[in-house]
Amino acid sequence: MAENERKADRRVAVTKTVIKDAMLALLKQDSFDKVTVAALCREAGVGRATFYTHYAGLMNVIDELADDAIGAVSHGDTSAYETTALLAELVRPMEHARELEQYLDLLPICQRVADDPRYRPLFKDDHIAEYIILRIFRQEGARVVPKLMEDTGMSRLEAESIFLFGVMGAFAVNRSLHWTKDDNWYSIQRLLLTYANGGYQAIKALKK
Repeated sequence: MAENERKADRRVAVTKTVIKDAMLALLKQDSFDKVTVAALCREAGVGRATFYTHYAGLMNVIDELADDAIGAVSHGDTSAYETTALLAELVRPMEHARELEQYLDLLPICQRVADDPRYRPLFKDDHIAEYIILRIFRQEGARVVPKLMEDTGMSRLEAESIFLFGVMGAFAVNRSLHWTKDDNWYSIQRLLLTYANGGYQAIKALKK
């Protein structure tokens, strides 16, 4: 790649980062339905023409932020349910639920994404939170669902339904707890891991 092309690519990356950072800043102050292109451009310090050079609209910025958040915490875990089984075994002998803190990087990606303070505004906004969660479901489902089918013998529809249940359920619980990692949060996560693993093992036995 020519040096001029590399410089152009860097300028594009910097400009898009500034716009995405501005979106996150605005979402800390107001809900997404109140954000306008004009307000975003003012916050980012760019012109409307610059914005539309890179994005067709505000939802395209949200899409990229969601993808950035997923990429920031993804570490190639082969199966959300294999990881859940591992965590369930790890938490069982724990004397205190807060010992789970050392294994937070093993939680399903839907939890790890929302746990990043930088991207938390995406999940606290009722206008876009479910959209973000469904985007995680679609992206991660392409990898997790086939593995889940292979491990358990479930059909694609069954595996997709179970995975969607897990993703949406984790989001709903965290939202009900206001994303606060206190003693209650750790205790509930411990219960949920045990519950999810029990269900997973029961499905495997049922499908044999």
